[in-house]
Amino acid sequence: MTRPQSAQQGIIPGSIPLFAGHPAPDLLPAHGIGAVLAGWDERPPLRAFNYGDEQGDPLLLDFLLARLNGIETLGIKRDNLMIVPGSTGGVAMITRLLTQAGDTVLVDAPSYRDALHIFRDQGLRLRAIPIDAEGPKLDALEAELERLAAEPARPRFYYVVPNFQNPSGITISEDRRRAVIERSKAHGFIIVEDDVYSDLRFAGKAPPSFYALAGGENVLRLGSFSKTLAPGLRLGWLVGSARQIADFGASGILRMGGGANPFCAAVVAEYCRSGAWSAHVDWLRGQYQARRDLALAALENAMPDGVSWTHPQGGYFIWLRLPDMVDVDTLERRAQAEQVYFANGRGFFAEPAMGAQHLRLSYSYLSHDKLRQGIGSLGRLIAGLSG
Repeated sequence: MTRPQSAQQGIIPGSIPLFAGHPAPDLLPAHGIGAVLAGWDERPPLRAFNYGDEQGDPLLLDFLLARLNGIETLGIKRDNLMIVPGSTGGVAMITRLLTQAGDTVLVDAPSYRDALHIFRDQGLRLRAIPIDAEGPKLDALEAELERLAAEPARPRFYYVVPNFQNPSGITISEDRRRAVIERSKAHGFIIVEDDVYSDLRFAGKAPPSFYALAGGENVLRLGSFSKTLAPGLRLGWLVGSARQIADFGASGILRMGGGANPFCAAVVAEYCRSGAWSAHVDWLRGQYQARRDLALAALENAMPDGVSWTHPQGGYFIWLRLPDMVDVDTLERRAQAEQVYFANGRGFFAEPAMGAQHLRLSYSYLSHDKLRQGIGSLGRLIAGLSG
């Protein structure tokens, strides 16, 4: 069933949009961004109003370079980094420049549905690797690589969301990351690491990134301000080899536009350099953790036997598996009749039929009361469909 459409990603006034995978309005730092703009009344930076460098705003690049190298020992330099128009824009750029119609790419099952959409638009062949709580199943990955070698059809890249995956909420373990890297070297494919949720970890220590574990070889790593600042800014970053970054910077769209969103990048650079972004991210973790805890407690109270779900340690999402007798399309119709909307699991699989018993809930957007109400309604409906 198609999601309802309105001005803000299908959100109908008065509804309970459990599908909404973006920040709640009360979590957006509008005043902080406004303060940056107000400070420009006296002396606006002219670079913000003109075409910029293809690689991106220099002050924002310097901030990100120091931050990324401070979090992990990456050893990246300026020529390893560029600004992109959001991570999804980065995925689109990578796909457009590194593949052509008919090429094969590996994706998780499930995987980020907008990335799947991009790959289908490009005419790519999708080969799905099932995942469990630790990440991609290695026996399935090996079997798929053997099949592709026999065709022959070497995959161009493997697209992964390594931390608090959209939609499942899982984090790929270090052992699985190392195993995927080994296979990428043996079979000659790139790893596209879409790491947009890692700053929203609630507990524990993050595994090293694919980029760090691989020593920067054959990995393209994406990050974004959409989840920790504001999605409307359409700003993210890409880390890769100096050669790859130079090739991407020379692409037609960046040459023509003078880099990704020069005005927004200049605003964000000032906001970040003031220390405001780091403080905001620290505050966001507590806000999202409280919503996550409430959602998990509501699921425990509301869901009948036969329903299972993930327990993410960060990010935005919880992934549910329904009892075998409950079809997600039927549940979706009944929930929508009560103005409750969730993300149908079919959209997150290269083969949509694999999502017939799955759905994604987001706890990032709704108030505590709406989260309880929406999850309670789903529990009642699932119990009714379960007989």
